[in-house]
Amino acid sequence: MKITPALIYLLTLPNSLFAGDLIPFTLPWDDDAAGITDLSDLNHETAGQHGYIGVDANSHFSAGGERVRFWGVNITSHSCFPTHSESEGIAARLAKFGFNIVRFHHMDNNWGSGSIIDYAQGNSRQLHAANLEKLDYFIAQLKSHGIYSNINLINSRDFKVADGLDSQVESQLDWKERHVLGFVDETFRDLEKEFVRQLLTHTNPYTGLTYAEDPAIAVVEVNNENGIFHQYYGGSVNKWPQVYKNQLQSKWNAWLQDRYATTAELLSAWSGDSEALGPEKLANPSFDNGLANWNSEEHQGADTNATTGLFDGRQAIKIDVLTTSETNWHGQLNQSGVSLEKDQLYTLSFWAKADAERSFNAGIGLAYAPYSGVQNYSGLTATTEWQQFSYTFASSVSDDNLRLNISNYIGQAGPIYFSGFSLRSGADLSASLPAGQSLEEANISNNTSDGSYLPNRSLDWTRFLIDLATDYWTDMRDYIKDELDYGGLVNGTTIMNSTPNIQGVYDLVDTHSYWQHPNFPGQPWDPDNWTVNPVSMVNTLDNTFASLAKQRVDGFPHTVSEYRHAYPNPFASEGPLLVAAYASLQDWDGIYFFDYSKGGTGTWDQGYWDGYFNMNAHPSAMANALAGAQMFRNHHIAPAQNQVLMRFDPATEAQVVATKGRAWKVGDGRDLEIPHELALTHQVALSIGNEANGLTTAPAAPSGPSYPSDTQELIWDLSSANKGVVTVNTAKTRSIVGYINGRDFDIGNVSIDIATTQEDWATLTLTARQGSFENRYAPANILLVATGLTENTNMVWTDSTKSSVGRNWGQAPSLTEAIPATLTLPYPAERVTAWTLDETGQRLAEIPVIASGDDATLEIGGAHQSLWYEISVEAGDPYQAWRESVWTNAAELADDTISGRAADPDQDNIPNLVEFFAGTDPQAPDTHSPIQQSVALVNGKPTFTYQLLIPADYPLEFIQISTSPDLKTWQNHPLNDPPISLQLEAHDSTRQRLTLTHIPQSYPAFSRLKSQ
Repeated sequence: MKITPALIYLLTLPNSLFAGDLIPFTLPWDDDAAGITDLSDLNHETAGQHGYIGVDANSHFSAGGERVRFWGVNITSHSCFPTHSESEGIAARLAKFGFNIVRFHHMDNNWGSGSIIDYAQGNSRQLHAANLEKLDYFIAQLKSHGIYSNINLINSRDFKVADGLDSQVESQLDWKERHVLGFVDETFRDLEKEFVRQLLTHTNPYTGLTYAEDPAIAVVEVNNENGIFHQYYGGSVNKWPQVYKNQLQSKWNAWLQDRYATTAELLSAWSGDSEALGPEKLANPSFDNGLANWNSEEHQGADTNATTGLFDGRQAIKIDVLTTSETNWHGQLNQSGVSLEKDQLYTLSFWAKADAERSFNAGIGLAYAPYSGVQNYSGLTATTEWQQFSYTFASSVSDDNLRLNISNYIGQAGPIYFSGFSLRSGADLSASLPAGQSLEEANISNNTSDGSYLPNRSLDWTRFLIDLATDYWTDMRDYIKDELDYGGLVNGTTIMNSTPNIQGVYDLVDTHSYWQHPNFPGQPWDPDNWTVNPVSMVNTLDNTFASLAKQRVDGFPHTVSEYRHAYPNPFASEGPLLVAAYASLQDWDGIYFFDYSKGGTGTWDQGYWDGYFNMNAHPSAMANALAGAQMFRNHHIAPAQNQVLMRFDPATEAQVVATKGRAWKVGDGRDLEIPHELALTHQVALSIGNEANGLTTAPAAPSGPSYPSDTQELIWDLSSANKGVVTVNTAKTRSIVGYINGRDFDIGNVSIDIATTQEDWATLTLTARQGSFENRYAPANILLVATGLTENTNMVWTDSTKSSVGRNWGQAPSLTEAIPATLTLPYPAERVTAWTLDETGQRLAEIPVIASGDDATLEIGGAHQSLWYEISVEAGDPYQAWRESVWTNAAELADDTISGRAADPDQDNIPNLVEFFAGTDPQAPDTHSPIQQSVALVNGKPTFTYQLLIPADYPLEFIQISTSPDLKTWQNHPLNDPPISLQLEAHDSTRQRLTLTHIPQSYPAFSRLKSQ
């Protein structure tokens, strides 16, 4: 820690720094107060004023010839239908916090709390008139505040038998599983189109436009987090009513008949060169030696009991799930030390059963971080009888540190049994069909997610589903854009539930990511029994950005339409800052936080937060979202200078999906072994399509433990074990996120010393609304946001881990940690004023500012407690500092005829101010003027032009043009006077070129540049 006299004085003040107190801090739900926390000026005056949002030549969103970045929220279910007065308050507050788009999500739910569909009619085909009117008004209010809308079509719609669907559709499939029936069934797809038509052709009485006509409706999304592969690998296609299975089979056989002429040709294509089986590669494969060589592991409160013995005639392992979890990796059985060779053929087999039917996954993957899969088999079903599972595959890697892993059984209590594992090189690749099946009869059965198929048949099935999916997504796109004449942006679903090439038929590519999503050990979404892992993301490279960057597709705008660090994680306030920083580095186009809704009491103004995702009343998340909006939308952080572009053509994609696909990661760049570190240093993207280019092998990871971006503006620092920290260092934003660990931080010319905090962790962000940290003389207006632990009054943690509160979320007011810190800023103290701000961002109390050499030091926390602060810097004069450095004689320094701006002590006809600009010596004559002067005829009139370099943001009031008709009498003109025009353009990071043009009003005329 650096100790200066000024800092020693600060540390002896009566109000010394101490661990941050939790202070009441409730942000009003309808706040629209002006001030430094008002970012509404970032928005268009009216959303859609420049027409529909488009995509420019650089694959970014644009409107009116300017780039648009979206910073948005999801508003969900019943919260989509506020009253008129609520709509006005919500829209104004969202604009103030810098949001410029709302994603309307789960509007079609049948949860009883409010829907766009009138389920009281007995089906899902009628719009709810009253709620539609509320939505109309809400969208109009958002539009009037420059906030665009993203309309989700299928989210949680409860399709009914009464809609004209098969009688078993409700009993056999849950509402989400039904949402892909439109891939095969025309009746179902027509129901989807009927809803789209009803909604998009509806005229909003408050705008006078249909939704399709209104450019404020920026995006329409077809089918949230879904797709045929998602449901296939999730096992739900196996549960389809027979009528839909038959339709799928008919399309499968038609696809095969287009590809092959005869059954013989098909079987030849599905066959391969068989290879004799090699020796067993697994140790203790039948558990004859108990659990030797096997590892049964549990995580995050999940619990099992593993025993071996004879079970129903087979020597086996019995895994009895005692405490369940919804997260599939929280319970695993694995054996490490497995080795595979690239392109070598292998056969994996084992037996499984359960006391009650249940699903599980099997696979081979890395035995080390990031534990990614090499070969995956998901959606497998263990029945009450022993059943053998057998798979053949060609390895895509050479690695001697892999593991065989069984997972996804932890979600159901009770025993599951495994026996007779075998992994051997070689395989029988002779294809055959069950008796009676042939291509000619068009009765070849569908593949099932738990079936065992030769690699070439699996690859054909994958290609078929890709074509099936592409047909569905393309048809829905064309219906919306062509038949309904919607001119905005359309996207299909998220990459994780589909694939990049499939989603490439749309205008943009969308992704979702959550850090520490809640886990429910018992029943899904049980409000009493849940945990959120209380960890900060700064400690890991296997984070949301590494995942998201590997899903980005080159040539398309990239959005993350759901993002959240889940509550009540004590570190959740880091989310908006980290995503703003690394989305900027990756040059993404839109971030939407999930979600922004009513509280659990059913009101917008309950004054405290009470859910895993809802940010509306979470003070530290909202404050950092405002700072993040400033950073992201104003481009404070430069995009990475270099890009890692990976080839992901359709053939590569099909192979990845066939061998590694799973329900929530169908196939994308996460399967290409791209080191996580690259997403923190460079841009990462996939090249898709038949003309795809790029690398087939990713570059090696940069060395750590500190990972600076290639722009040097961001650093992800893991040099202290489990005490990571991320820093942002740009001209207009300085920020730290992470563990204090006894460190002070010098971020450029800003020093930040944070004292003890509740979790030894904090975020502190300085972001300039005006001015910059690199020009100490220009005026500046800086928002300071500091966050730490955030709770509610009387919130009760279930235990010391702070991983759950059950239903005990507490009550108003919310409490936030007042972070104690000392900051030193690169401005003279006499020009700096600072204030604590109240909950609406209004100045509350002035904070003392103390000189520390040429800089200003101030203290927050302690006697000056808030969540956010304002720092105002008055304009200074860099000339004065130069003057003091040149004239050390006190008399000369005080004499304006010697050291003043207009003085010319060396009599070279170059005033001191220009000598200062040029960096020349004002006490030694110069033979050439740094001012480029010229006279030219413009429209037949003599015109004077001056060009010179000046410091960036230099106050122009000190420069004048003086004119004369006779060289005797002179008149001074400020640069904003009509005879004078000026132009400023950047020259380098610290200087700009000033061009002055003087067109005399009468002639003869003489002109000269002078200093005031």
